[in-house]
Amino acid sequence: MVSNSAGATHATDGEYVVSPSKFAVRAHVKYVSGLRVPINIYTHLLHVCSPFGLSDTMRDFFRLALSFLTLNYAQLPFDLTSTPSVPAIPSKRIAIVGGGTGGVAMLKTLAADLPEDATRNWDIVLFEQRYGLGGVWLPDPQVPHPPDLPETPLYPRLRTNTPHPTMTIPGFPYPPGTPLFPRHTFVRQYHDSVVSHFNLSSYIRLNHEVLSTVWHGNNATGHWQVTVLDRTHNQTIQADFDHLIVASGHNHYPNEPSLQGRQAWETSSPGREVIHSIFYREPEAFRGRNVVVVGGGASGRDIAQQVVDYANSTYVAVKEDRLSPIPYPVIPGTERFAALSHFTPHEVVFADGRSLSHIDTVVLATGYELSIPFLSSSIRSTSVVDALPDCGSLETLTNNGRYLRPLFRHVFSLAQNHPPLALSFVGLPIFVANSISDVAQALLIGHALANDTLLPSRQTQLADLRAQEAALDDPGRVGHRIVQPGGREGYQDALVAYLQAHGLGGQYGVPPSGTAFTEWWRVLGGNEGLRLRRAWLRVEELGEADQWLDSVKNGTEAEWADFMVRLVQWEKAHEEEAGLELEDEGYAFEW
Repeated sequence: MVSNSAGATHATDGEYVVSPSKFAVRAHVKYVSGLRVPINIYTHLLHVCSPFGLSDTMRDFFRLALSFLTLNYAQLPFDLTSTPSVPAIPSKRIAIVGGGTGGVAMLKTLAADLPEDATRNWDIVLFEQRYGLGGVWLPDPQVPHPPDLPETPLYPRLRTNTPHPTMTIPGFPYPPGTPLFPRHTFVRQYHDSVVSHFNLSSYIRLNHEVLSTVWHGNNATGHWQVTVLDRTHNQTIQADFDHLIVASGHNHYPNEPSLQGRQAWETSSPGREVIHSIFYREPEAFRGRNVVVVGGGASGRDIAQQVVDYANSTYVAVKEDRLSPIPYPVIPGTERFAALSHFTPHEVVFADGRSLSHIDTVVLATGYELSIPFLSSSIRSTSVVDALPDCGSLETLTNNGRYLRPLFRHVFSLAQNHPPLALSFVGLPIFVANSISDVAQALLIGHALANDTLLPSRQTQLADLRAQEAALDDPGRVGHRIVQPGGREGYQDALVAYLQAHGLGGQYGVPPSGTAFTEWWRVLGGNEGLRLRRAWLRVEELGEADQWLDSVKNGTEAEWADFMVRLVQWEKAHEEEAGLELEDEGYAFEW
């Protein structure tokens, strides 16, 4: 059922009315606005009748009547001499929340990879609250003004820190001419290209923000009531779905550690500021200032490398962590300090006792909290320091800001208040390769939806979770970071190996049995990523980028694989000839 609080429903392209397959004239919805009257009749009939217990039979009758009423109002772009067929009532209603890499991968799996016989009567809708696809790679047209959060942490000079061949959907590489470490504009365009190539646009509703999701039912049957704000028309819509797939990302709500004395330090001298990296945009803003960048993750390193060319002085404060034994890299022009401890009215004090009294700006590149506001009715919030409850006793999900549980393989909710497969997640793992990990999760979700006997019992899944957590010293703090032996390739390969072991090898997006999901060249790109980055920066400095890229004629995966092999060999020869001994940089925790 779909209702509209504003009492008006639009059917122009890019807008959500009801799931498309609820219409006998599915293809027409994109072209006409004349559907307003019959759809309004339909939604009002349902609204009026729902308090009296509208039966499924009556609801189906209204849908059928609507499908013929639309023929009288719509100026359709093709011949109507043949009688339109009326589709069956959807067997599954699926909502995907988020149009970033995870959401697009999930949509592609459901709409393009799974067997048509299984999905023919599925309703699939992807809600994206912003104006386009790409998630964090989609720029925010507004200049951020703290404390109001920007829609993305993206800054204009952002480029990938991994080679793009490792960041793709299998079988769909970046086109020829793409720099090996492209700027964000290329990554955003890649998302649009996936949607265009696989004809996914009809499932996508842009500028539609999911406000809340409430489960109505029990652990055997029920539905999600999803409330959505149509930002374009400022209208609130409600729709029911059987399955909710959350792919909304986890780079939006800043994690700002509580630091003693912060307010006193900021107010004791004009111009002092403490900002989170989500507000960072241009390094020129730090010209002539004395800056401390806190955090050892990718954003902290990137910001320090940019700011150092403009700031009067730049310091990095990095917390050593037992999960990241590899040293933080030396950034020329910066000075390394221990973790930030606290402030006094006149000094920034570090964990090793050293302090600085001339600092103007502290940038907290301290990561993000895992927060899913539209699931608040289904998640109980706890603190990172709280002991983890036994995952077998949880009626609902719990979230300490780093770790959402109980989940099977970081994907399926094991909460007891809804059926298996009612709620799943794409994109929670950290320390994995972008896109390919999302695809592995999407394949597991998609095939599980197509065959509800695919997954083991809930008790078996809980036992798997207990074993996963037992292998970690502090699972509540590690959260969804993939730090077990085998790393990122081991995680995603295991998901797909499960599908292969259940007879799906070689079909519907799953590689043949006995074949690893992660191709050898993706492993190469991950293992040699830092060397490849050094090599590519040197190629650009030498002005030879076009020459190298010209060797990739058709943009096939094989060509990009050969490209990376040649570039690694070229850089190794250079480093050996120059006698360079370079440490691997590794990845530390954001905080």
